[in-house]
Amino acid sequence: MKGSHRLLALGGIIGLLLISACRPASTPSGVGAPMAPDARAVAFTASEGTPTGLTVIGVGTVRARPDQAVVTLGVETEGEALATAMSENNRRASAVLAALKERGVAEADIQTASFQIQIEEPRDPQTGRRTGPPVYHVIHRYTVIFRDLDRVGEGVDAAVAAGANRVDAIAFQIGNPDRLAAEARRLAAEDAKARAQTLASALGTQLGRILSITETTLPQPVPMARVAALSAAEAVPVAAGELEITVQIQATWELR
Repeated sequence: MKGSHRLLALGGIIGLLLISACRPASTPSGVGAPMAPDARAVAFTASEGTPTGLTVIGVGTVRARPDQAVVTLGVETEGEALATAMSENNRRASAVLAALKERGVAEADIQTASFQIQIEEPRDPQTGRRTGPPVYHVIHRYTVIFRDLDRVGEGVDAAVAAGANRVDAIAFQIGNPDRLAAEARRLAAEDAKARAQTLASALGTQLGRILSITETTLPQPVPMARVAALSAAEAVPVAAGELEITVQIQATWELR
């Protein structure tokens, strides 16, 4: 009996040791739950043998009024004879180009965007049989750059009066975006450094050398006004608004 009691006691001790081995180690309060990283700052510990690093994302944005307008306009003509439709299109297009040049648009700022010939065959919807001769549509579209925004409305009106019957879009741009991009890049770098210094100070450490830098220029929507077919009597009010250039920099510092 004494031997059996000893065996039972020994078995109970072994069972307690096994349960203790399987139980996870306790975690101090406030440390066990993972914390969601800031959207623009992530601290990480690299693999063994490499230093601890701090990665942040800085953003710089510069706003400016555009100084150029890009207008897509054109001439569309039609006729039962292709030669007739082509001749009329050429005549009207020449008048449109002349009107634009008279309004100060340089020849180098006028470029053919597309030239199309479409054939329309009228047919009976019930039988599918042709009901008349084919109709030829000739469409000549131009891209025109206005470097004086004060003359955009005037120039479009003149083009329409001269024979343009399509104004597909008016978009705005900055002629020299490099200067603004450089300023946005400087602001992004300052933002990244400020974030890194704030985090390092809060963590009780200091920034060391920069380990990596990555830059991304974020595309911005271009203010655009879409216009349907116009008559010569309609005026074209133009509002350019503002454009944004945003640069995003991701930088990693060594911590020491």
